[in-house]
Amino acid sequence: MASPGYTEPLQNTDPKQAVKDQASSVLKDTGSGLGDLASALRKTAREMGSGSGERAPVSRLVESAADGLERFSGALRNQDLDGLVNDLNSFARRQPVAFFGVALAAGFLAVRFLKASGEPRGSDRDNPYGEQNLPY
Repeated sequence: MASPGYTEPLQNTDPKQAVKDQASSVLKDTGSGLGDLASALRKTAREMGSGSGERAPVSRLVESAADGLERFSGALRNQDLDGLVNDLNSFARRQPVAFFGVALAAGFLAVRFLKASGEPRGSDRDNPYGEQNLPY
């Protein structure tokens, strides 16, 4: 029995097309997850602003971030991979400095994420039994 979310590969399918279809599926799932995150941010912004009669600047900033995230998630859900790549190429040609900055920030965040999810630091890494090396 196949696991949830798993689709059987089609017979006699072009491998390139199969990869594109899989990437499109991942983009749609990512877009859906980002949409959920935008909803949670919007709820948080409402809760932050509900305590006082006037909305706090932080609440407006969180609401603005949620709006941008919602637009981005909609683009991921509603566009195929080729369209997304074309949009990315046109953005890189129109705004090369901004594109480079975003790519640099994304790379930095990816490295930080990978470092954070790596092996724990300290003596546990060197000692497979998890015992502390105490001086006796």
